[in-house]
Amino acid sequence: MNRFVARCSALAAAISACATSLATADLLALTPTRDATLYESFDGSLANGAGRYLFAGVNNQVRVRRGLVHFDVAGMLPQGAIISDARLILNLSQSSLGPARAVSTHRAVTNWTAGTSDPEDPEGSGTTPTANDATWLYSSADGLGSGALWQTAGGDFTASASATVLTSAIGLYTWNSAELLEEVRAFAEQPSENYGWFLLGDESTFGTARRFDSADSTTLGGIAPRLEIEYTVVPAPSALALLMLASGARRRRR
Repeated sequence: MNRFVARCSALAAAISACATSLATADLLALTPTRDATLYESFDGSLANGAGRYLFAGVNNQVRVRRGLVHFDVAGMLPQGAIISDARLILNLSQSSLGPARAVSTHRAVTNWTAGTSDPEDPEGSGTTPTANDATWLYSSADGLGSGALWQTAGGDFTASASATVLTSAIGLYTWNSAELLEEVRAFAEQPSENYGWFLLGDESTFGTARRFDSADSTTLGGIAPRLEIEYTVVPAPSALALLMLASGARRRRR
């Protein structure tokens, strides 16, 4: 019996090693399922749920703007995927003059929605919220001046940033860190708690606002936000290997 168990164990180990060696690395590029900008306002009367741009930082009128972006990580990854790296890529399409400014990702801790509000270009002032828009006060407005409130005005997010990048000239920027990778893994493992990220700019002074292309910008030549995930999938033991184990078990019983 011990000899049979040892042989089965050896065969199982060989199958596992073979399956691991056959694991293939792949890259998944996701675009947002939704994105939005929160515009600082005392009554939550400004929104941007379907515009071309996302904003982060403080404008020249000393009003804070915070971007929001969400990706369906669990819904798009194949079953059994093992995530090895992740990076968020945004296209900075406009920035104010001056020194480089930090823009950070902070994991959202309250669910939010995006409506159909679409401000006039250049979108820096926002527009009237529609149903389901996220605003400074509401994680999901009802379009009638009320809705589901954030716990804190300006949105609910982790205090510590998961990734930070200095931004200056227009172009593509990449957020990549061990903390961001762990958040993406958590999004995959617990999709019900995936509320995406806030994009926070430098809020220490005015004139730091940054404008990024949103997912709705592509029809007009913009570059949508992108979450790139590197992963591997270890194939399940082949049918032939399973048959070999079953055959060995039958011979032993005889």
